[in-house]
Amino acid sequence: MSSTPMKKPDRFNASNKGYCSVFGIKASIIIVGFLLLVAVLSLSYLSFWTIVTKHKYALLASAYLYTTATYCLLLSAIITCVAIIVLFITSWNEYEKGLKFTLLILVLTFACEITAGLLAFGYTVNLEERLSINLLETIQYKYLFDGGKTKSFDQMQRLLRCCGSKSFGDWQLNPHFNASMNSAVPDSCCKSYEPKCARKPYGKHPSNIFSHGCSPALYNFYHTHLVTLGCVTVGVASLQIFIIMLLVWLIKRLEKIRIRNQSTISASKVRRMSNEITYYPIQSSASVK
Repeated sequence: MSSTPMKKPDRFNASNKGYCSVFGIKASIIIVGFLLLVAVLSLSYLSFWTIVTKHKYALLASAYLYTTATYCLLLSAIITCVAIIVLFITSWNEYEKGLKFTLLILVLTFACEITAGLLAFGYTVNLEERLSINLLETIQYKYLFDGGKTKSFDQMQRLLRCCGSKSFGDWQLNPHFNASMNSAVPDSCCKSYEPKCARKPYGKHPSNIFSHGCSPALYNFYHTHLVTLGCVTVGVASLQIFIIMLLVWLIKRLEKIRIRNQSTISASKVRRMSNEITYYPIQSSASVK
């Protein structure tokens, strides 16, 4: 009794169904990519808003690390947005070279975002002490000597309703302000602000001068924002590493399909060529006669 050989199951076709199929991976990339795009746009807005509204006072306190981290976040967020749009196109068209290039860009921006996020979190350590030291240096050596920082310092004192670094007495370190002179503090320290208010009799009175310093107020101004910026960055990076894993999976799957198709085409060519070969029997000399 003849037995027919059992056909081995095709593991590749079995693993290329449902969520594990190319279409399933592409759909996952598009869904996660859309969420990542929304998160990256939020990070871009937050970084841009930080640069516009807070960098003036960051430079005043010599917070160059904070400034660098924010610019780095904004640049990486913009590049990531472009990479996600390219990813949508290349993944839908299954263009391997484009997918590999997009993968490289996403990995680089991921490393940049993680670095900037860690810098944002790390900058909060001993922040108030460093702000106090930097503000004292500005008061002593740069106020009235650097026009840009003088204007920024006045704006900060009026905005945060503070005076000096830890108290209004810090202005005694500046040679232009002394209790024995016309004014002991700048006009921006006056609660009822007007030009040359610090030189008027009522302006010199402590009740008309902001009593608390600017370093605690500036710490509160930056600390919450730094934590928010770091948390948003970590969230974006988490989504980004997930889409990187999906992208690697898709590239591997497409490579397997390409190799399988090439081997199938080669085998079919061999069979077609063998079928086209004509065999001519060798005739004997007797039959020729």
